[in-house]
Amino acid sequence: MSKFKIDLAPSLGDDLKGKYKRPGHLTDQILKYNYPKDKSSQLSLWEALGDGTKTDIKVAGVEVTEVVEGIKLTPSETKVIDSLCKLLHENSQTLEPKKEGYYTGNLNPELVEYGDSETSAPKLAFTLYELTKEYLGIDKKVTGKDMRNVKKILTDLDKKRFLVRYIETTHKKRGGRVEKQIEDFSKIIHIIKIKEYDKNNNPIDLKYNDTEVLLNPIFRRQIDSKFILYPNDINKRTIISYGSHNVSDIALRLRDYLLKELSLKHYEPEIMLDRLYYLVAEKWMRESRKKKVKEYTEKALEVVTGIGLLESYKIVKAKTTGEPKVVFTLNKDFE
Repeated sequence: MSKFKIDLAPSLGDDLKGKYKRPGHLTDQILKYNYPKDKSSQLSLWEALGDGTKTDIKVAGVEVTEVVEGIKLTPSETKVIDSLCKLLHENSQTLEPKKEGYYTGNLNPELVEYGDSETSAPKLAFTLYELTKEYLGIDKKVTGKDMRNVKKILTDLDKKRFLVRYIETTHKKRGGRVEKQIEDFSKIIHIIKIKEYDKNNNPIDLKYNDTEVLLNPIFRRQIDSKFILYPNDINKRTIISYGSHNVSDIALRLRDYLLKELSLKHYEPEIMLDRLYYLVAEKWMRESRKKKVKEYTEKALEVVTGIGLLESYKIVKAKTTGEPKVVFTLNKDFE
């Protein structure tokens, strides 16, 4: 086992102090949604997929009608993913993209098929206690019940496969760019080892690092150039601002959307109100539960204001259509 311990030099590490990188491609896939007014392709999603991807889906026993794009997570799974991103950042070499160990974790990475080629997948060793503490966010004693809860979230997530489709763009030094289409149907985490319990529900102490997880390559793909900086205490802030551990999916998606816009230096992003509702709550919108979406979105706006990300917002009429749109004012100094 190799473990990297890096002292951040002031010239390189100041921007990362108290923060961790969440991969931009990962966030894009988590936030992916289908808006009814967007022009749909003449091809169905299934028709647009490559033969290899179709085979993977069939082997997994997934019905064609159930195939959707993107990484669809529950609120609990989102918190676990955030925690894993933080642990990956803290347990990797994070300063030199071309050197060994760059966002590959504290175990030797594995070469896996991703898209149409092989790439390194990060591998992490940690204690379930450590992950649970990150997941809980606020300072409290971690109990066996808490760890069993996080273990269940991990094991449930390990059973799921997701379809990701996106383009990785690489810019050349002398101008121009190279675009690579990524299409993959696989797990985003694979549990190698996890804490076990005896018949009396007491934890069996395996080793100090009682959990090992192989992460999907999307956790590190182009993370040197396409990433979002998250405060180390983002879970804690979100839980406190929401007033409960049971943070809604809508609040988490709005937070992540605004953090993405902030990373792009869009300090006053605009979005049509109806489109925003679909972004944060597509399922409810398709079920015609717009009143519920509006209520939860208003709560989410209070949450992102409470964590210091959103300074203000206003709803105005779009000049071309007269439909309501939201104009956000973000805190450009958000830390």
